[in-house]
Amino acid sequence: MVKEKWISTHIKDIATIYGRIGFRGYTKQDIVKPGFGAISLSPSNIKDGKVTYAPATYISWEKYEESPEIKLTDGDVVLVKTGSTFGKTAYIDRLPWPTTLNPQIVVFKKLKIHAKLFAYFMASKNIQEQISAVIVGGAIPTLSQEQVYAFDIVYPPDAKEQATIAEALSDIDSLISSLQQLIEKKKAMKQGAMQELLTGKKRLPGFSEEWSKQQLGDICNIVNGGTPSTSIAEFWNGKILWCTPTDITSCSTKYIYTTESKITESGLKASSATLLPKGALLLCSRATIGEVRIAGNAICTNQGFKSLVVHQNISNEWLYYMVHVLKSNMLEKAIGSTFLEISKKDLAELDIIVPEVTEQKAIAQVLSDMDSEIEQLEKKLAKYQQIKQGMMQELLTGRIRLVDADGKDKPQTQAVQKKQPQQAHNQHFDDAVMIAGIVNAFYSEKYPLGRKKVQKLLYLVRRKEQADISAFHKKAAGPYADEVRYKGGEPIAQKNKYILVKRNEKGSCFEKGAQMQRALDYLQDWGKQTDIDWLVSQFQYTNVNDLELFATVDMAICDLRREGKEISVASIKDLIRSNKEWRDKLKKNYFRDSDIQRAIKKCQDLFES
Repeated sequence: MVKEKWISTHIKDIATIYGRIGFRGYTKQDIVKPGFGAISLSPSNIKDGKVTYAPATYISWEKYEESPEIKLTDGDVVLVKTGSTFGKTAYIDRLPWPTTLNPQIVVFKKLKIHAKLFAYFMASKNIQEQISAVIVGGAIPTLSQEQVYAFDIVYPPDAKEQATIAEALSDIDSLISSLQQLIEKKKAMKQGAMQELLTGKKRLPGFSEEWSKQQLGDICNIVNGGTPSTSIAEFWNGKILWCTPTDITSCSTKYIYTTESKITESGLKASSATLLPKGALLLCSRATIGEVRIAGNAICTNQGFKSLVVHQNISNEWLYYMVHVLKSNMLEKAIGSTFLEISKKDLAELDIIVPEVTEQKAIAQVLSDMDSEIEQLEKKLAKYQQIKQGMMQELLTGRIRLVDADGKDKPQTQAVQKKQPQQAHNQHFDDAVMIAGIVNAFYSEKYPLGRKKVQKLLYLVRRKEQADISAFHKKAAGPYADEVRYKGGEPIAQKNKYILVKRNEKGSCFEKGAQMQRALDYLQDWGKQTDIDWLVSQFQYTNVNDLELFATVDMAICDLRREGKEISVASIKDLIRSNKEWRDKLKKNYFRDSDIQRAIKKCQDLFES
């Protein structure tokens, strides 16, 4: 139940809706090349509450100027009112180019509540259910502006509470976005690794034996599928897994363990289907050509498959990945009028280069590890998306309040309450726990984790938290906190055995300590694990020189802002040059003008919102 003092009203009382008026529509003649006019936003540009601008439709400047009321500005909220994706909504932020609307979208302007909070309300279950209840059907579902104006909305009148709710939801959105970017980056890395490892362009350490040139039919048996008669009931609802292409495309993992349909022994005997052993590759050869999964159990398929049962000295997991590389060759050989299909003969004759089985397994293990990492990130993403939905349901209904009735922030809320640890909770101990979290996330046996990198990551995470950075000073290696090293977080983390600090020829290296888990528990209890996740999403593959660049430029930006000076490459170079500890940085090849400009943009993207 909504608590006291929240206002119940209609959208018409807090927003004005604008759309493209019919006689000001545009035709193909008004569409221009990218950059020669304004972007015309379409439903396909809205995804997960955000706007993407690639690809985009551009219309002439004349058409853009014809309807000034629908020119988009930062802080507007848009809604899809027509078409199959009605109800999609987004908050407009950091417009990259002058932008307007196509006829399927309306924009909310002159908002009387916090704009980003209004965007969350439009995406909430309450508003989305009202949209679904009044949408006009037919060939093209349509939502009228009058219907939208009549929607009920309940919101807090206090501006601070509005901003606090919007900020809480924005934080989880930022984390979700960072994870999505990290997942896409990991997938791209995996694709690159497949192209190199499966074609022999790059060899794993310890392998040099020449690969043999063969054909697919030389290394596996190719098995057709079949379908029992659907009119004979006794053939169906048995215990034998029977796979269709739909089972494959709906399975997001490498192995498939179950299917929607199952057949009986008599159904198997009465069809051309073959019972395949566990480990067989189920390869779609019709329509969705090249889609493949590994059978986790004994299974048979319909006729849309040509499954691969590997010979001795062939790794089925290696061949699973190899099929992805061969997919384009399969599509080239596919023929058909109703649907494309590759024949058994053409499939068998596909050329393939084959390493010896030990190297096959090593390649498969590398790619499998990458798959596992992506899978874990996707599970984490699903978890955060679920958390966001729960937060929206609680915060946008007033069931949980982040601000008391008098407008003061609550120190804890039921939505985000954490069990407090017994350990003293001060800045030095915070740093100790955060350093442990950084070591846990960034430690690698292959690439030693030095103090310089840890210090830069600690600086950047403090900036992300909008915490005090006064302990960091302008040192030769960039922002550096002596007190963290000598009397603060680092010695505390060592004393408590969260971390180990060892010496090598390059200096001090950080490793995980025996009591690391205790520090990780504190991170969870304090809600700080999300900050570590943010560091990973932003900097996991960032080298230490770039970290020095980003931290240095950010500290310079902070100084310039305090002095009321403009932020530019020239002003940052002047500030660096003015400090005797920093001036030699400008001699480094990673402090070129282009690098400083890149760092300015990076820091603005990270911290200025």
